[in-house]
Amino acid sequence: MDNIDIAQVGLTIEDGRRGKALLLKRLERGVEEFRKMGVAGSPQHMLEILLETQKAITATEAATNEVNNVDGNGEVSEKPKSAMTMNADSLVSLLLIVVIRSQVRHLQARLAYMRSFIFLDDVDNGQTGYALSTLEAVLSYLATDSGQLRKASRRNKKLWQATRAGTVSDVAAILEVQPPHALPKDKQFSTNGEEAVEEVDQTEPTTPVTGMSRQHSSEPLSEAATEVGTASEPSSLAHVFPFQTGHDKSSPELPPRRSKRVSMDLRSLSNTSESSFKSRTTTIESSGSAIETDISVETLAQTQDIAGNSVLMMTVEARQPTLLEYLLTLEDYYPARFLIEDANNEGTTLLSAAVQTTDRQLIEILLHHVLQTRDGQVVREYFARADIHGRTVAHYLFNAPELVGRFGEDLPWRKRDKNRQTPLLALCRSYDHPNYRGMVDGALHFATIEQGDGQPLHVDGHVDAKGNTLLHAINEPHLAVRLLRHCDTDANAANDKGFTPLMVASKYGRIEMIRVLFGDRRVDVSAKELRGMTAVELAKDDEVRNRIDDMVLVSHVPAADGRVTAVVRSFFVEDATIRLIIKSAIRNENGMIGITTCRRSLIDFENLANWLSQEHPGSWLPAIFNFRSPFLLTARPSKAVLQDIQVRLDRFLKLMLAHSTFSTHELLWEFILFPEIQSEMMEERSRKKAEVRAENIKEQYEPVEDVQDVESFVGHAREALRGVNHSTKSVMRRVANIRNAHEDLSIALDLASQAISTLPFLPPSHLTALARTSNLHRPSESDPYKTFHADIGAISSTNLAILSSLACPHTIIAQMQSATDALSKHNGSLRRSDRWPLGLLDETRKGIHAEAAAKAQRSKEEVRQLGCELRYTQQTVAGELAGWQELHARLGRRAVRALAEKMVVKERDRLDCMRRAVRELGCRGKEEKGRLK
Repeated sequence: MDNIDIAQVGLTIEDGRRGKALLLKRLERGVEEFRKMGVAGSPQHMLEILLETQKAITATEAATNEVNNVDGNGEVSEKPKSAMTMNADSLVSLLLIVVIRSQVRHLQARLAYMRSFIFLDDVDNGQTGYALSTLEAVLSYLATDSGQLRKASRRNKKLWQATRAGTVSDVAAILEVQPPHALPKDKQFSTNGEEAVEEVDQTEPTTPVTGMSRQHSSEPLSEAATEVGTASEPSSLAHVFPFQTGHDKSSPELPPRRSKRVSMDLRSLSNTSESSFKSRTTTIESSGSAIETDISVETLAQTQDIAGNSVLMMTVEARQPTLLEYLLTLEDYYPARFLIEDANNEGTTLLSAAVQTTDRQLIEILLHHVLQTRDGQVVREYFARADIHGRTVAHYLFNAPELVGRFGEDLPWRKRDKNRQTPLLALCRSYDHPNYRGMVDGALHFATIEQGDGQPLHVDGHVDAKGNTLLHAINEPHLAVRLLRHCDTDANAANDKGFTPLMVASKYGRIEMIRVLFGDRRVDVSAKELRGMTAVELAKDDEVRNRIDDMVLVSHVPAADGRVTAVVRSFFVEDATIRLIIKSAIRNENGMIGITTCRRSLIDFENLANWLSQEHPGSWLPAIFNFRSPFLLTARPSKAVLQDIQVRLDRFLKLMLAHSTFSTHELLWEFILFPEIQSEMMEERSRKKAEVRAENIKEQYEPVEDVQDVESFVGHAREALRGVNHSTKSVMRRVANIRNAHEDLSIALDLASQAISTLPFLPPSHLTALARTSNLHRPSESDPYKTFHADIGAISSTNLAILSSLACPHTIIAQMQSATDALSKHNGSLRRSDRWPLGLLDETRKGIHAEAAAKAQRSKEEVRQLGCELRYTQQTVAGELAGWQELHARLGRRAVRALAEKMVVKERDRLDCMRRAVRELGCRGKEEKGRLK
């Protein structure tokens, strides 16, 4: 009797399909609770389970909340009507369904065990006696008067099997209606319902209490007999009557039994009631059954299996469009209201089930009949009806994308399931759909219309429980461009793991999505997730990582010749050193961009600076020494130090490429363009070039005779540069103070938000808005002030470098003064040696004279060489000072312009975020006021 429907056990169910759904929920909990009796170890435990079962099937509040919670947000739409009026007869019927569906074995023995061995003074009175009497009444009915119930079960099973097979003639015969004339005559079955259903097998009479066959009651108890059911019903009640065997055709026929009726005395059943035991006795020995099995065709047509699937639902799940179309013509059995209200235990409607099967015929048939209601509100409510997971038919439209264009204005695009996923977000996750772009594009259009405010689509209204937005889920570049440009979107929204849309695209290798996101200036490329990893570090593989590096390179400002060069990435290696990726790109004549990639260590950069200063000692060169080692710090600070090293070396490389002397130096371009360099060879070449330069200076430059002009020029230049350097450092200090103030404000807002969130009288919407406002002021990795501070730091390094180069003439002048003094000293010694008397110590005098002359000559050559070096240094410093002045102005203007542009983007994005918070505050406030009313 597993195939029996609850409407066939004599229950009067009010409120139609809704009331039946409530009742099924209670029965599910009752069956779940009653199954625990199979493992109960004591009579007391069994009785407690029985009492809890009866409470579960009679309680209505929990089931009501579960069925009505259709919006996924825990909100109950309205208080429903009572599913049914509860009385003793109803309780017996409900417990009968629980016993049949729970499949608990040896119930007769368990009932006797509870009566005889429970540790209670009066087991037959009060609530305990009532519960045991109800169970005994159910078992008595199953033993003596369940023939009609078995017949109904068989008819249900036959109808359900014919429905799943799609045999229209069989279904028509069972429902006692005329089958379609289009069917062949040999396929048409008799319309007599009694002939279409197998006759009820006459089972052996059983004793009223034990349920054992009279023929086999004297046989020894056998465990194997518990598996044997009736011959005509595969799903027998062997779990209730383990010793009942099948019908023995050789046994003589017994006279028909007189039908018995079971009635319940509804008087008080408390422990002090004198009629409690009499009520139980009357129940056991009553002469009739209160359970009247409904075997009418009308009830049969609307039966449901254990999963709550109706005949129509079975037809849909079996993908039988012909049978479905035929059944819907039987308006007496399946009126329009039945079609609208029909749903299984999971709350899945017929249309939702049809959409999930992807059968176009089923969908069109159901839509045709649903639209016949000609009530737009009813259709919209039907489309918005959700299952137990909170999902509507719109959540499954990736199986029927053509419905987006046809019924887009009637679909609930903002309806959330239990994972807070909207239909629009569900469609965005259907990456491999052949019509992905058109489907999602149409959904975006209709979702924008549904807002009803005339504004762009609010993407923050389509965020799931894990914080994933549409940008996290989308996988089509054109759709991503639409979301970024034409929708109200937070391009840096992070989910519960701290992943931004760029990180998700990088992790899953979506190159085109990465390219689109890089094209939006609001996207924070340097953003970090909860573990401190950036989008580049989260890349799927090296190919994706290399593509991201290329995009980072292209985002930099090109030089005058169109070439872009930058340090795009840095990382740790196993030998406790760091590596920096240098990329350089330029567009060739064919319009293609050629990119070269080199990996350099920090020592390579230091060697480059040493070699350049050795070849050109008079030129200014920014200092890149004395870096903090990231390996001396913990995980996250070490990455911060590594990022600082990368930024400083990137600025150093850009300054060298803009340098008036080094921008065309072959050593610099070999360092940038050649993947492999030989340090020893380059060092030797630089040393030889320095020697050749010194020789050329002697030959090509006249020595400086009067150093006062040089000192005057250098002194004036140093004074001017000191003022510039002081102003630059003042700007750096002010920017640092602003950054510190922003960080203090962010910390203060976080603390205030945490403190205010403890106030119990504030609604959740206000707390959410406050948390969003606090998040807006958190400094990001791409903070404009942080970038501006780095740019001003690079300018300051050029100030220090040019000041250092202006100190070179003073050093040479000091060396010249020392050499001149030595020359005067040697000339004096030479003159003193000429005053010696002739003939006296001539050899000694000649030696001293020759030595003094040699020293004087060397000093003279040194003075001349230093004079030439001073001339060369003066011209070099003067020439580079003019180039530096132009570079300084250009870098300053570029830094200020970049700050202004980034601040405009940042503040505009912050304003949009504040508008979202205020808008959500207003929407949530209205919802909360509505709930309070």
